[in-house]
Amino acid sequence: MNTTLAFRAALGVTALSGVLHAYENFAKAAEPSLTWFLWAMLPYGVCLVVWVRSSVGAPSLAGVIAALAFDLVAHYDVFVHPTRSTAALAMIFVPLWSTLLFCPVAMLAVWLAVRRRDLHEPHAP
Repeated sequence: MNTTLAFRAALGVTALSGVLHAYENFAKAAEPSLTWFLWAMLPYGVCLVVWVRSSVGAPSLAGVIAALAFDLVAHYDVFVHPTRSTAALAMIFVPLWSTLLFCPVAMLAVWLAVRRRDLHEPHAP
């Protein structure tokens, strides 16, 4: 994937997540909170820091996609089809898990794949 295309896709996914979390925090929440919105956007901030510091955009794209996937599952579990009284706790813990586990693992896996491809096929596009 073209590096510029990966960077743009990462920004697009981050923008989608911003819309999702703005909806959750300012439209659906009992008490709107900028702090909880920023907390929910933390994994995306980490991915964008990696994006700025990297010459390859694919790992950052993988990180934001992983974060958005888990955020969508949490949104479904909390707002669409809550099955437990503690479902709202996902809004606290999913950003933490995404920041510390899901995004770094996704970014590392893609970075290793890109690195391996570059070592075995140095003239690949």
